[in-house]
Amino acid sequence: MKYFIIEGNIINPDLMDDDILKEHMAYTQKAMDKGFVLMSGLKSDMSGGLTIMKRESLNEVEEYLSNEPLKMNGIQEYKVLEFSTHYFNPTPSEWFQS
Repeated sequence: MKYFIIEGNIINPDLMDDDILKEHMAYTQKAMDKGFVLMSGLKSDMSGGLTIMKRESLNEVEEYLSNEPLKMNGIQEYKVLEFSTHYFNPTPSEWFQS
């Protein structure tokens, strides 16, 4: 399994509407439910978002992103970084609660 950080950058905020945002959130939740996404959220400056994902290959990540509602509607573009895990917190839910 490979690990990826996906950085989304909003390029056309004027195209955003509630329906597209709901589609985006449902699409992300579906990937979370399948265990592909560890976490996803907005950048503090609201210029886009970050997602941590695991997949077998970069091609699988790119396939996922090709159907992502924000990308399909020309609202957001993505940069994908692959990384290797060396260390990790065994209780991430506790880590985020502090």
